[in-house]
Amino acid sequence: MKRLIPLAFLALSAPALAQPVPDAGQRPQRAYANPSALIAADIAFARLAREKGQWTAFRETADDAAEMFEGKRVLAKAALKDRADPPAPVRWAPQSAWISCDGTAGLTFGAWQGAAVGTGEYVTVWQRQFKGKTDWKWVLDDGQDLSQPLRAVDWAEGKVADCPARKRPDEGTAPQPGSKRERKEVSKLPPLRVLAGPIPSASAPAGSDSKDSQSRDGTFAWRSVVMPDGSRRFTAWIWKDGQMQEAITRTFKANGA
Repeated sequence: MKRLIPLAFLALSAPALAQPVPDAGQRPQRAYANPSALIAADIAFARLAREKGQWTAFRETADDAAEMFEGKRVLAKAALKDRADPPAPVRWAPQSAWISCDGTAGLTFGAWQGAAVGTGEYVTVWQRQFKGKTDWKWVLDDGQDLSQPLRAVDWAEGKVADCPARKRPDEGTAPQPGSKRERKEVSKLPPLRVLAGPIPSASAPAGSDSKDSQSRDGTFAWRSVVMPDGSRRFTAWIWKDGQMQEAITRTFKANGA
């Protein structure tokens, strides 16, 4: 499902609903996934950086397991613990978003601009929070500078993964993602499902650091690879038309290269 979301009117966007045709003996899983929520979270993240400072914003919006890349993969909270905010933050804005069928994970892709000079691109992976007051926190952030800025857009494009048919559970229907019932029953949520379909095997040179992650329902997955020279490769897939399709792939040069 594809949605064009005006950057100025995100608050008016309604949740997207996907209903695939079920196979025999199965029922369709219903999605209440809202790509505009991811875009709004990214915009709020950028606004917080302007209001409170760049690294302060990164610290306050990071999941406990959030990762960054500084020559190698590092835990964001440790790397940013005592980092002072620059006098003026980098500014950024999302251009695209992808989200899983169950609305538990997704990513934003967009453009950034330096306080004085410089321009580039970034990817941020987001994970829904089931405890606390914050709905979304980022779990991976990466990017690079570019010689030419990305083409400006008036509309951020949001895409929702299809919902695979699942066998009927014995215990009844699962709570709607983000609902009060889900937050109340967070300790009862099932473990991660297997991926809705296969993704390509990781292929990287010896000495690389490759890591795969996914949404709870297995309709969205991402892979981050740190090469021996410090460059990175990021790829994400969503379940569309009966297969895990590549949503985005980016190669980021080594820091300082």
